Amino acid sequence: MDTKRWIRRAVVMVVVLLTVLSAWASAATLGESKEPVSLQADNLDYDKATSTYTAEGQVDLQQGTTQLFADKVRYNTVTGDADAEGHVDLRDVDGQLQGEQMQVNIRTAVGVAQQARGFISAYNFHLAGEEISKLGEQKYRIRNGYFTTCDGDVPAWKFGARELNVTLGGYAKAKHVTFYLHDIPVMYVPYLAYPVKVERESGFLMPGFGYSSQRGTQLSLAYYQVLGRNMDATLFVDYFSDMGIGTGLQYRYIFGDDNEGIADLYYISSHGDSSYPDLDDRFAYRWEHLGTLPGDFRFSADVEYVSDREYFEDFGTVAEEYDKDEVESTVALSRQWGNWNMTAELLYTKDLELDANNDTTLQRLPEIQLNYNRTRIGKTPLYVKFDSTSTYFWRREGLKGERVDMRPSLSAIFQPGMIAEIEPEVGYRERLYWTSKEGPGFEHAENMDFSTRFSTRFSRIFNLGGTTGLTKIKHSVEPEATYYYTPNNKQSDLPYFDSADRVDNANEVEYALVNRFVGRYDSENGRPSYRELAYFRLSQTYDIWLSRRDREEKEDEDRFSDIRGELILRPTRLWVFDVDSYYDPHRNELTKFTAEAGAHYSDDHHYSASYRYKEDDSEYLATTIGVDWLNPVFVTYEYRHDLVEDHRLENVIDLEYRAQCWSVFLRYRDRMEDHEVMLTFALGGIGSVGHVGASLGTE
Repeated sequence: MDTKRWIRRAVVMVVVLLTVLSAWASAATLGESKEPVSLQADNLDYDKATSTYTAEGQVDLQQGTTQLFADKVRYNTVTGDADAEGHVDLRDVDGQLQGEQMQVNIRTAVGVAQQARGFISAYNFHLAGEEISKLGEQKYRIRNGYFTTCDGDVPAWKFGARELNVTLGGYAKAKHVTFYLHDIPVMYVPYLAYPVKVERESGFLMPGFGYSSQRGTQLSLAYYQVLGRNMDATLFVDYFSDMGIGTGLQYRYIFGDDNEGIADLYYISSHGDSSYPDLDDRFAYRWEHLGTLPGDFRFSADVEYVSDREYFEDFGTVAEEYDKDEVESTVALSRQWGNWNMTAELLYTKDLELDANNDTTLQRLPEIQLNYNRTRIGKTPLYVKFDSTSTYFWRREGLKGERVDMRPSLSAIFQPGMIAEIEPEVGYRERLYWTSKEGPGFEHAENMDFSTRFSTRFSRIFNLGGTTGLTKIKHSVEPEATYYYTPNNKQSDLPYFDSADRVDNANEVEYALVNRFVGRYDSENGRPSYRELAYFRLSQTYDIWLSRRDREEKEDEDRFSDIRGELILRPTRLWVFDVDSYYDPHRNELTKFTAEAGAHYSDDHHYSASYRYKEDDSEYLATTIGVDWLNPVFVTYEYRHDLVEDHRLENVIDLEYRAQCWSVFLRYRDRMEDHEVMLTFALGGIGSVGHVGASLGTE
């Protein structure tokens, strides 16, 4: 544009400002914006009789934060109405509205646009239609159009409708809605209410579809309800063609500063043609809570219950869940006063074995622990400690009773010459019993025990050179030996509730050798950091044998126990290798071996593998791999194999395609006799259904 044109536009701008300011007073009575108006254009004409400007060519009309661009604009300075044509673009703090034609009030930003497109920035919400009406700061109406949260001229998904009403901070509501993937219609819904909010919002989650060789065709629906700023709930409904109908409820809450919890409930019943006629009473629930009560009492709950073992076999999502042979519920209240701490618990256990009789299962209702932490006595090398537990064992059938178990102990730490450390400890254990008529009544037993630990340390530092990164490694060798002694006291008259009722006699020495490698890392800012790179411990126990009677009882046993080796490697901050093994030197065989390795780069990129072996019991391999190499496709693979039976326990593949405004999840699970495929979607602003069967486990 030449200099003369710019001068002319500047003169016109001044004239317009003076004219608009003169009409400001009359506009104030309308309750609209009182900001001054500026109008710029290549050509500008003013009709004094109608108080109307006609502007053409690169028109820029602005008042406050509202700005209108177009090829041609007719603007009334009294009413604030503007008729715009050609490449119309209206912008304000909420977003943008574009069209071929537009009638808008520049003061209120209320108007209507033809062949229009809109964008609401706070929600990344896109609108398009034959006509878009902006009814106010928070409301829009679209005729013959669509909306989406996806960017691009052809969005990945969109909802189309004849008429759509949008309220910012509320919902986009429409009737007779068609869902499109790109421009392909794939689903019709008679009514839709889609949240246009940044905060949590109630509504239906995207459904899940699938098939299981045991449960048949699966359809999972969920509704999410906000109950307040500190709580919400999700209602699940699952249909299984070969099993039945499942319903579930998940409730989450936060009370006060640190009281929070989650409760899950799920129930499934068979329908008329189900191949599972025994499902009428199958249900499960779980409640987890942690928080502080008045008086500095800590309250926690981990309550879990299922009607039968088959629930976990059908709906368990991880090995630790569907292999369970029992479920435990614990409700605890704890408090600490200086070195004293108390914990009161209610523990209820349900045995899930097929032949279990839970009428005879022992419950701890309640169990109270009162302990005094190990405390030094003045400036002496002596330490005192006290542990006590009172447990009432209850069951519907069989022996019931109470046991009080107390153990005060006295220990010391000596460091002769600062080259060794000696830690002797002597304890006295008293057990008191009161039983029901099925037992002996009142009984008691006492035991003395003694132990002494000897240890020392030799170390050397290796300088690797350099000024940054790993600069030094400290290698320490720590031999140690511990002697244990517990006399062989008569205990046959005592009732038996659990292993604590029989204290094994001991006269043995455990010796071990520990090697540690600790690395020093120097950074450019001069602040060093340290990480243990390797830990290796070898240990074994030698049984001295207390008496001739012990020799007879242990005739077939070896005085030397298995050699235990523990190895932990941390070559980087992300990778960890952990090995724990037991080796029988007499038979030259491993009796137990566990090896685990893994790294966690991110939630989408991680590795883990484990191998477990126990002689004459089990041997299996498990691995999990999550990779993001194919971004936006994310893959997770899980595998478990029983090496004893030589068959696959589980094979799981999770695929997620993650787009800018939507995701699709595909899971394939092959576990024992069941093969399952599950497909779920998630759109921007709408979450997806979680685990089928409202799984009580965690992944």
